[in-house]
Amino acid sequence: MALLTAGCTEKGHSDKASGFKDKASACVKALRIVDLVPDPKKAEDYEKKGKELRELSKSVRDRDAAKAIRQVAHQYGMARAEAARDFGRVAVWVKSTVTNVKTLKKVCS
Repeated sequence: MALLTAGCTEKGHSDKASGFKDKASACVKALRIVDLVPDPKKAEDYEKKGKELRELSKSVRDRDAAKAIRQVAHQYGMARAEAARDFGRVAVWVKSTVTNVKTLKKVCS
């Protein structure tokens, strides 16, 4: 009987049906969304990607993966504001974004 109920939640629904993603599938999806080399000229695209990543982070069970996805989403959300500023601010944004993407990759490996 333990084999039959091992993948079920308290309500008798499988984890898959509950809408929560496991770490591996969330990481695959997040890494498909992110650009490994951020380009501040794509600010509008990053806003969309940031929203998509935020939504994804809400459905991830693993706290470290959810946090890493949220951090990239936050950086992407700042893209338009940073692109409108001087070059020094853009360089800081790119560096921070690369750092957060590396953290996401590390958490996901």
